[in-house]
Amino acid sequence: MRRYIYFIPVLIIAVYGCEKIVAEDITNETPVLILPAANDTINLNPVHFKWKATEGATKYHLEIVSPGFANISSYALDSVIAGTDFFVSLDSNEYELRLTALNGGYESKTLGPVKFWVGVQPSQTSSNVVLNAPADLEYVNGSFNNSFTWQSLSGATSYEISVRQGITFETGTVIGSQNNIVTTNYTEPATLTEGTYTWGVKAYLSGSETPYSVRTLYVDETSPNTAILSIPTDFSFLTQGVITFSWSNGTDPGTVNSPVNSLLEIASDSGFTNVVHSSAMVGSTEDVNLTPGTYYWRVTNTDDAGNTAGASNTFQLTVN
Repeated sequence: MRRYIYFIPVLIIAVYGCEKIVAEDITNETPVLILPAANDTINLNPVHFKWKATEGATKYHLEIVSPGFANISSYALDSVIAGTDFFVSLDSNEYELRLTALNGGYESKTLGPVKFWVGVQPSQTSSNVVLNAPADLEYVNGSFNNSFTWQSLSGATSYEISVRQGITFETGTVIGSQNNIVTTNYTEPATLTEGTYTWGVKAYLSGSETPYSVRTLYVDETSPNTAILSIPTDFSFLTQGVITFSWSNGTDPGTVNSPVNSLLEIASDSGFTNVVHSSAMVGSTEDVNLTPGTYYWRVTNTDDAGNTAGASNTFQLTVN
């Protein structure tokens, strides 16, 4: 009997422990949202999202889209969250959210979509902020001074700017932002490393605001490859007339591949003090009509961001 007296408590503890390890079935549960209320308008950032704890849940899947799940233009958030509170900064816009409780083996019913708005009412003016510089789709290099400018909008009391890394403004990573700007310029203090950025400016008017006006900016800090001369080969002898010059630019080694402009120079001396032909192009070949004589040629590559590879080697040719 003593043997069984010892065994029974051990068995009870083992069974009890196993029950705690098995995930609770929450497939019939639905999360309860506290903030924001349906059709609410939030005028504070970051926006506070809060819900009741679902019994048996260990985490929650929160999705936020704009303007709604039936017609998604951008995904503002798609994240798994451990707690029941979450803060995130959102642009002034119309949104919908969905919330699902999760654990190690099950997921609950999905709450939503729940519609809400962020920001004051949209502006009634048909005008938006006109951006000045940098130009849209402009390439800049490491010497860029991070300066952004725009035109004054009639009736504006202040402006807000956001600089984001990524190809899409709505989903980009915020590098820097500033509101309550009363001038029409802003200098971003953060370093913009090589990559693609979007920047937007909106105006606040009396009781309303405009949408963001947005542009794309490419930061390219990598120099293009030095041109490798191909034909005519060095010390070639050719007949006068149209001669094809060709070279290789290789593959741009940088993250951002600015278009490369090749400057072909042909001179009558090796020091290129007497250049008889000069032409710039996006490409790696050029036809040139040359009369008899001895010539020297080289190619210098510079990309649209202003990075230069310097001049290539110099080849000599003789035209008979």
